[in-house]
Amino acid sequence: MVQMQPRRREEARIPNPRSARNAAQRRVVRNSRARYRPIVLSLAVLLAVLVPVTGYVMLTSSMTGLTYAVEKAHARQKRLQDETLRLEDRVEQLSSDARLARLAAQLHMHPASTEIAVQLAPPQTQRQRIAFLSGLARWFHPATVGKRRS
Repeated sequence: MVQMQPRRREEARIPNPRSARNAAQRRVVRNSRARYRPIVLSLAVLLAVLVPVTGYVMLTSSMTGLTYAVEKAHARQKRLQDETLRLEDRVEQLSSDARLARLAAQLHMHPASTEIAVQLAPPQTQRQRIAFLSGLARWFHPATVGKRRS
């Protein structure tokens, strides 16, 4: 049988207490990090998936909104073109020579026998003043933008 020998008092139980303390501290830190590693990993994966999906959804909704705006602008352009054509036809109708001759006959008008040139005096204008105070008012009261009617 093996007989144990008694230890000497001078010998330390741990040969290098500083390295043992550091090793214990490293184990504590490693174990605490290992405890949260699955949570951090799952959050990182979730974030890596959700950020691109959220970006895609935001871009798609923005594109849809822009598509509606373009369609609205096209419809407004078409409406304005139709109105322009209608107004041009109306101007053509009102300024036709036959209509003007008929109106002149109703008003007993005839072509002028002599041409007379009339010269008008330029209108008298008051000296313009600098609108100093109203210019300052714009600094303190921003202009309100009214809604346009389409």
